[in-house]
Amino acid sequence: MHNPSIKHTLDIFEQFTQKIPPLVPDTLKADVKQAFEQMKHNYDLSLEELEKTVVVFGKKLWPYRKAFEEFFNIYESKFGEKFLIGTMSASLKKRFNEFKEYGGTYRDLHTGNPAVFFSSEERVVLCRDVIGVNEDIRKHTVQAVLATDRARYEKRIVEFQIILDDIEKRLDSLRMMADDEQEHPELASEIREQILSFEYGLCLLGPPHHYDAICNAEGHYSGRKIEKKYHLV
Repeated sequence: MHNPSIKHTLDIFEQFTQKIPPLVPDTLKADVKQAFEQMKHNYDLSLEELEKTVVVFGKKLWPYRKAFEEFFNIYESKFGEKFLIGTMSASLKKRFNEFKEYGGTYRDLHTGNPAVFFSSEERVVLCRDVIGVNEDIRKHTVQAVLATDRARYEKRIVEFQIILDDIEKRLDSLRMMADDEQEHPELASEIREQILSFEYGLCLLGPPHHYDAICNAEGHYSGRKIEKKYHLV
């Protein structure tokens, strides 16, 4: 069996294979699934090897995931609450309306915020129904981006690919900065850790980073280098 860290990362990798957005090229889809199957059955696999593979494919899928996520969020805002209310019993619908009167929203149901308002039995039902609604909205979004929204969806994929290309150039610049940093090896290590953090954020292995943070990273570490040179830190 895989250890818990590898199992967790494999679960993330599996998400890529199960929820590949529309218009991802067939060759890329096949490569992702093949890589996952190979990793899943490789019990000599190291966590580092697995994470490197997830990063490679996570980056390739990122423009499609981000574009699809935008359209999913649009349709979730438009239909999520309506779909959910349609699944509710009369008593739960009454409780949900009371929840809204207290300032709660449909989006709050995706967090732990409603825990103090609904009973444990109600939370179980809501959790199940929210998952079902999300799947219905995903199916609706897939249909939309392949039909009425296709042109706008394709445009967003291209735009996110341009952003990814820029991110890659900035990460390459940070790698060069780390490789060139001979005087302060601890700063080089810090830069490399930050690069990994940015990459993990692109691939669900860690929290996502704002594009601005990636854009400002090189300037930040240039400043850190100056501070160390003059013993300011």
